[in-house]
Amino acid sequence: MNSIIPNLGQFRLNPLHQAQIESSRSQISFNVDVEHDRMTHRILVGLMDEKTSTGVAVAIYPATGEVCDLSNGGGVIGYLSNAPIVAHQSIPVEVLLYKFGQNCVCSIRVNGETFLYPAFMLADATSLTAIVGNETDHPEIDDHTMSWDGALLSVSDIAQAVAA
Repeated sequence: MNSIIPNLGQFRLNPLHQAQIESSRSQISFNVDVEHDRMTHRILVGLMDEKTSTGVAVAIYPATGEVCDLSNGGGVIGYLSNAPIVAHQSIPVEVLLYKFGQNCVCSIRVNGETFLYPAFMLADATSLTAIVGNETDHPEIDDHTMSWDGALLSVSDIAQAVAA
């Protein structure tokens, strides 16, 4: 299933780790290696709030290398230069988010390539869940077409201003 503009409803989501963000100046990093079984189904990596309505979520389409924003209306944010990504090839993904008060700036690193993500706002004290997922015709059915390894979520306070 591959529609032109993907949305979160097309994905079976797998929550991995959750972090409470208490500080108004924080750096949140999520690293994971994902592997897919089908080149024609997108994979998802993200950091989302508990309602899955705010945060960072990107879809990676292995067949074309397309990287899309799924949660902030940004659409296509770039293309991987080494596409297509063949099945069962590990894809390292890093989501790096800086939170200053309610303002968040973010970048995504996929297979060594960096993409800027649309800025967004988050409540002062919130929790974020690290998620991975795969595009599926039936999100309620477990037609597992991906795997992941090395998932690591970290949160640290920022002492000084940082430009992302």
